[in-house]
Amino acid sequence: MANEKEKFKALLYDEACNAIDRGWTIIPLSISGKIPLNDWKKYQTTPTTQEEVEEWFLEGAPTSSGRRVEVFNLALVTGAISGLIVLDCDNEDAVAYAKKHNLVSPIAVKTTRGYHYYWKHPLHGKKFANKVGGVARDWVDIKGLDLRGDGGYVVMPPSIKLKEKTITHQYKWNLAEGFDFEDIDEFVWKGNPTDIKSEENFSFDKLDLSDVKVASIADSMSIWDQTENRVSILGRKLRIGDATDDWMIRYCGQMVRRGVIKEDLYQSVLNYHEKFFDSESYSNEETERWLRTKMESAYQLDRRNYPEDYDESGDRIDSEKKVDDTKNVASSRLVPIYINAVERLLKEMVDEPYWCNPLVPEATITQVVGFNGHGKSYFLSAMLTALSAGNENFGPYEMGRPAKIFYMDYDNPRRTALRRMQEFNKTFGDTNEHYALWSPTLINPEDGGEINLLEEKDFKLLGNWLKVVKPDIIVIDTIRNAFRGLEEASPKEWGKVNYVAKQIRNMGVSVILVHHRNKPGEGGMGREAGSTAQLTDVDTQVFVTQVYENKAEAKAKAGLVDSDLTIWTLDGREFSPYNYLKAQMKPDSRLSMVTQISFGKIRQQTELHQTHYVGWCESLIDGKKYIVSTKSKKQQALKLSLTDGKNPTQISREIKVPAYEIKRWLGIDNEET
Repeated sequence: MANEKEKFKALLYDEACNAIDRGWTIIPLSISGKIPLNDWKKYQTTPTTQEEVEEWFLEGAPTSSGRRVEVFNLALVTGAISGLIVLDCDNEDAVAYAKKHNLVSPIAVKTTRGYHYYWKHPLHGKKFANKVGGVARDWVDIKGLDLRGDGGYVVMPPSIKLKEKTITHQYKWNLAEGFDFEDIDEFVWKGNPTDIKSEENFSFDKLDLSDVKVASIADSMSIWDQTENRVSILGRKLRIGDATDDWMIRYCGQMVRRGVIKEDLYQSVLNYHEKFFDSESYSNEETERWLRTKMESAYQLDRRNYPEDYDESGDRIDSEKKVDDTKNVASSRLVPIYINAVERLLKEMVDEPYWCNPLVPEATITQVVGFNGHGKSYFLSAMLTALSAGNENFGPYEMGRPAKIFYMDYDNPRRTALRRMQEFNKTFGDTNEHYALWSPTLINPEDGGEINLLEEKDFKLLGNWLKVVKPDIIVIDTIRNAFRGLEEASPKEWGKVNYVAKQIRNMGVSVILVHHRNKPGEGGMGREAGSTAQLTDVDTQVFVTQVYENKAEAKAKAGLVDSDLTIWTLDGREFSPYNYLKAQMKPDSRLSMVTQISFGKIRQQTELHQTHYVGWCESLIDGKKYIVSTKSKKQQALKLSLTDGKNPTQISREIKVPAYEIKRWLGIDNEET
């Protein structure tokens, strides 16, 4: 087996070097899927170098978590950067269309379900957009016929597809006789114009969500840009009542942290104030005094947080970023990053902000999927109750600050919805007004209790609800009932669902879409119902699946069998989920249900994206309910450090997480020895 791995790596290395020689840009992919190992955005404009390729094969390809992997697949970055466009035919219909319309290139790759046809990019200075068959408005209405242009990538030879550690397919070049890579022709559309789709009849007016509370977004986003977005929504400049003090102090703080000081800072602040603030009711002297006060507050806060940046007299040490002497708007905003700033910026960076880590990042779209009756809504309601009640953890998941929830429950009868709300408040704490429930069975239609998100008037009504509730997180449970009449197999229809979700997300509100899963066939577990277009804008996909001790029951209910699953403890002991969770229960309790929480699509992979098991328990004495669960890697690291006294290197070896990540979790500076 080791010999086969070395053969594959050698073949992969040769192909990577050949690609660089041809002027192509390539990236490493996960061996278990078509997912880039790291952020590949820079490779859309910066070619891969031979030195990078050598590093991948000598030290391992870097991942977004910081670790390196020895075995990986390769992808070609399409577009002008590589001088290539690839027609991706993913099924027989797509291949047949390509053949009929002379879109079959003599340079091709056999994929798992069809072919990639390679064409030369016109390089006419214009971007050649990616197209998705059956989805894009200006492309062929054939599912599986996609075009990969600027900003796209395709899996390239000799990449492999694995299933249960067995190679089921290897990508291979299919060159017509007498052709070589230098003979690739320029792509010219040769299809039938009547196949191009017309505009969809879907033109909801943009929601007016100006009064909706916007969840906080990481300060890596420019405060200038955030303010510009806010002013655009309001349709006017900021004035009293619009949190002007907060906006100004945040801008001053960000500028000071970037090294903009003294009169450069004042000029920058003046530009910001003039651009976004309505100051007609104040004199110039009052405005200047206010601005100077906010600047001084920003200095004081920065001195407290970063004393090493200031000398004994309290003056800022040489700025890491300089502002042009012209002191115009551009000079105060266009501040590049120099090498002497990198170390500090990395130090300041925190993880992507989460409401519930890693299930619900802030201002993103999460899809929760499960079979009917497997408890996806039950799990979600419990987790969000714990979050809104101020719990620090929900089993293995770490909570952020208490969030305001707007749960749109289309599925449950009113008695079930109310009793569940009551039960979880007793279990996880009082949510007060942080958890708002909406249900068509509890609210009269004339009072906003009928909302079909496929209808424009109801879409606008949702906007009114958001203004009233001002949530941090909205749950739409389920998609099927919220978007009544949705054709789940239609990419066009999913475009409408995505539109609604994005409109809400763009206001800084996290969106959770609850969806059902098709029952499995003979081949195994079923997947989420509908077109793959449903995942276009999803950032995190969460699977909720029930685990059963009885094999026959598991098969009948499309669940997992307890005896087929294994949990290894840090001391090397082996458990099934039920036995592991029972060992954590309080005396005189029963385990009523076990739920597996796993992940599908993940836009930003971290060490905490693990599969976990949650046990739902009840005391036999007083009826109180509680949960037990498997432990996250961070929880394991904290135990090994605090209870067992182990250092980051020892912990790293035990839980297989890089030591620098362990140090970050423990709050230890990576420079400390």
